[in-house]
Amino acid sequence: MNNRVNRWFGLLSVLAFQPVLAADEPSAQELVVIDLRPPEEKEGLGLLPLSGKCNKGVSRISDVASDPVKTEALRAALAQQLGLDSDGKTLTVLNWSIYYNEQNPSGGSKLKSVGIQGFNIPGKTKEPKVGSKCSQKESAGGWFERKDVTTGWPPLVSEFSGTYAGKPLNVRVVHSVHREIEGKFEGGTRDTEDLLETVNETAEALAAAIVQ
Repeated sequence: MNNRVNRWFGLLSVLAFQPVLAADEPSAQELVVIDLRPPEEKEGLGLLPLSGKCNKGVSRISDVASDPVKTEALRAALAQQLGLDSDGKTLTVLNWSIYYNEQNPSGGSKLKSVGIQGFNIPGKTKEPKVGSKCSQKESAGGWFERKDVTTGWPPLVSEFSGTYAGKPLNVRVVHSVHREIEGKFEGGTRDTEDLLETVNETAEALAAAIVQ
């Protein structure tokens, strides 16, 4: 009888102690994203052309062009980059747009033909004209120059400003497109793939800036 009573008291002691242990263990908290962007950076569908002569051919890509939407995709990618260091931290987004810049597109280098006695003979290689047509100061967004890209396809340009755990962050990413895409950003497979790649590259740039 005494042995049975002792076993019951022992079991009750273990059960009573377990909640205390669980309460003392810190619970895992996901990275939190607070989106404080102005409405014009969140609204719209597909491509939203920028105004002004220096911005002709440049469009802001809407948030809903990707699935998951841009901010959730960034949260997941950044959390993966930072691992446990992101637990319980807050990323505040003040401004973030991804642009599709179709100014001066070129599929690659071109040969300049020289006419000799009615025949066209390839001459010197002519560098493709790639890059924004105005200066960065004159551009409303999506500016890039030739050295930023590795292909002649129109690039995607991500411009982010915000804070992480109170630390100010400003990153700019130029994503080189390596094959022809739909260029409408209305749910097409290739458009979505390159858009999400740009988001991942933005997360990599943010992670690098955070640990500096």
